[in-house]
Amino acid sequence: MTKYSSFNRQRVEPKPEHPHPVWRGIGCLMIIVVPIISYGLAALTASIAFAQNWPLPHELLGRPVTPSFLWSLPGLVPILAAIESMDNLYLLLVLTLIYIVVLGAIISFGYALVYQITGPPRLGPLDAERPNIKVKRYKR
Repeated sequence: MTKYSSFNRQRVEPKPEHPHPVWRGIGCLMIIVVPIISYGLAALTASIAFAQNWPLPHELLGRPVTPSFLWSLPGLVPILAAIESMDNLYLLLVLTLIYIVVLGAIISFGYALVYQITGPPRLGPLDAERPNIKVKRYKR
């Protein structure tokens, strides 16, 4: 036994390599579910906007137009036909993006709030408390 070792050693438990499955669920929620919900909310908002006659930018209304040279590629023809058949696609995409940002911010704020409440303490066992130093106001 060496001079600086202690007989009563505390066993160090290895940290888990992977995050808790709950945090993976939050990632899945933000990557998959939020855009789907956002698109549904965008479609609902667009239908309400048309029913209430809200002033909408005319650039976002109507069907999208694709360049003519893309129609010469045989693999893209069914995809382009589906895209060009959608009414007000640009409006739906803009509203979807806005809802993704808003819902992502709400979920991130909720995650930060839960992590602040249940997360590890701010100071570890080897950290010192903040010094309580009182400084006088500078006067000239």
